[in-house]
Amino acid sequence: MTNRYAWVALGLGAYIAFALSTFPAAAAYRWFAPAELRLVGIEGTVWSGRAALASVENFAMRDLRWSIDALPLLIGRVNGRVRASLGEGFVESIVKLSPSGDVELTDLRMSTSLASLASALPVGDIRGQLAVMLERLELRDGWPVDAAGQVRLARLSAPTFAPSGRGSPVPLGDYELTFVGTEGDQVVASLRDAGGPLEVAGRVTLGDGRRYRLDARVAPRADASPELVRALDFIAGEPGPDGKRPFELTGSL
Repeated sequence: MTNRYAWVALGLGAYIAFALSTFPAAAAYRWFAPAELRLVGIEGTVWSGRAALASVENFAMRDLRWSIDALPLLIGRVNGRVRASLGEGFVESIVKLSPSGDVELTDLRMSTSLASLASALPVGDIRGQLAVMLERLELRDGWPVDAAGQVRLARLSAPTFAPSGRGSPVPLGDYELTFVGTEGDQVVASLRDAGGPLEVAGRVTLGDGRRYRLDARVAPRADASPELVRALDFIAGEPGPDGKRPFELTGSL
């Protein structure tokens, strides 16, 4: 009798797996997708498919592709790999979704311009290239609660103020942000320059209430433009004996 029940369960499981493997992704999207997810041009199945266009809370992507592992679904988890094209680059990661709604991203890779992220992040008029290489990023309610890896910003520039409005863009250099884990309820990253007109060293913290804080010490190098040196007089504190100025930036997202 026990063997009979085992064979029935195995057959039922095989039938469900087959049904899901052929279940159209478009139907699953209509029935189960959260309101903040928008997909257009859906093809394929729940297990393996693509969407021509996608957006998550104003973060737009093209040619979104996914593949989902079947076994974790038995314990209520969704594990899979996604890849998409951005305005001027790409993003890809292994994604794990828990029943509670928490998200864990591993092997996260992204390369794009800051301009292409302006609708989702407060980059303002700052321009440059972004490269993300994170071994792990854990999100709760869409906010980081743990992270490990590195973010690189290259060829940054920002416009200066002029009597007639915005002036010409001023080069700011390259920077590296290295996530080192958590301290209490805060995600912590070290910040340093990777060459350019500014010498920068500091740290960034991400905390409750979707708040961020940057504490750094900044000093112009010999090749810094006069416009950049003057800007430091307004946005940073008085220089110390070593010539470095304290700089602080706080806010929330």
